[in-house]
Amino acid sequence: MLFLGDIICLALGFVAMTLIRFNIHTEHMVVVHQAILFVWLFALWLIVFFIFDLYNLRRINPNPLNIGLLIASMLVNVLLGITFFYFFSGTGIAPKTNLLLVAVFCLALLIVWRRLFYHLFTVRFTRFVATIGISPLIAELQAELQQHPQFGELAMHWNTIADATFDNKVNILIAEHTDPQQLLALSKSLSAETLTLFESYETFFGKIPVSLVTDEKAITIMTARENKALYFFYRILEILFASIVLIVTSPFLLIAIIARLIEDGTPVFYSQKRVGKNGKLFSVYKLRSMTKNAEQSGAVWADHKDSRITKLGHILRLTHIDEVPQMINIIKGDIALVGPRPERPEFVSQLEQDIPYYFLRHTIRPGFTGWAQIKYRYARTVDDAKEKFEYDLYYLKNKSPLLDVGIVLKTLQIIFTH
Repeated sequence: MLFLGDIICLALGFVAMTLIRFNIHTEHMVVVHQAILFVWLFALWLIVFFIFDLYNLRRINPNPLNIGLLIASMLVNVLLGITFFYFFSGTGIAPKTNLLLVAVFCLALLIVWRRLFYHLFTVRFTRFVATIGISPLIAELQAELQQHPQFGELAMHWNTIADATFDNKVNILIAEHTDPQQLLALSKSLSAETLTLFESYETFFGKIPVSLVTDEKAITIMTARENKALYFFYRILEILFASIVLIVTSPFLLIAIIARLIEDGTPVFYSQKRVGKNGKLFSVYKLRSMTKNAEQSGAVWADHKDSRITKLGHILRLTHIDEVPQMINIIKGDIALVGPRPERPEFVSQLEQDIPYYFLRHTIRPGFTGWAQIKYRYARTVDDAKEKFEYDLYYLKNKSPLLDVGIVLKTLQIIFTH
């Protein structure tokens, strides 16, 4: 609904511009010509909105931060419009004023629409939620609902189903460790739909807590079959993507190599063993960002302010130039474009002992980027690794081409805005 509303706002912005700038009766061919061009431009604008995280339901609250993101995305869109209309001069038109008017009208309409959307789904169409249970997972879910009322308003909480009352309006029941027959009777009495805690975490958090995974669910994830035709198509796209990235970034990579040599000499690149699909080891390639012999005492978790990272290394990591050589890994097939990030064997042996079902990460090819990478910070402890694995579980269960496209676009947003 939010996406469709944005499309309508863009269309109305164009209509408002044409009413001001053109006489529809005498200049209708020019209007049609510009309408076709703006349709293509609007498609790019919608992608920019996605990259700026404007379709994350946590971003629909029209607070200053989210309005600021909307304004920033529109500034990018204006630059795209300038490029679109002037770089491709064969369009035959140069709508300087038209582009500015459309951008202003669209921005105003989008702000009004998103305020209306937030109001509708936090006041008018609010879903009232009741939770049943006393575990930390229930408490975390309650905190999420209180922080983001567009998902639903926490109306009631009962420690057990025996505590349930019928004097409150409830649309959704979320229960943990509850007798199914009693829960069914309660849901009928309240005319409410039921969600398991498992489904709720998928819906609200985009992850699956390890504590909710059963052997049966693990087997279902483990035995999921990959379509061979789709895999072949994926490989072609991955090789094309990796090749384009290597070509486009080659000037920056060359500058980074020279700077690396000036700062502290060779080696410029380094390889590191990682665990791939089915536990197979491979070497991942990176531009060195740490001091020489940084791990002579053994493998350790990297820290945010790691003293082993050189001054140039901080720049390389900030710009992600150090990751570019991994395009070679994609071309070789060691890693996919999207998937769980490959971990080091020294850490995997420990994590498989500490985290149940951790072996499931190795049932598919690891990725250059992944769901866990865009949803959670860098893992520096076993607890962090467990949290990231819960996002990996969500990806393993819900893997699809559409999700992969979303992850790639979100990764671009992180690269350009963080």
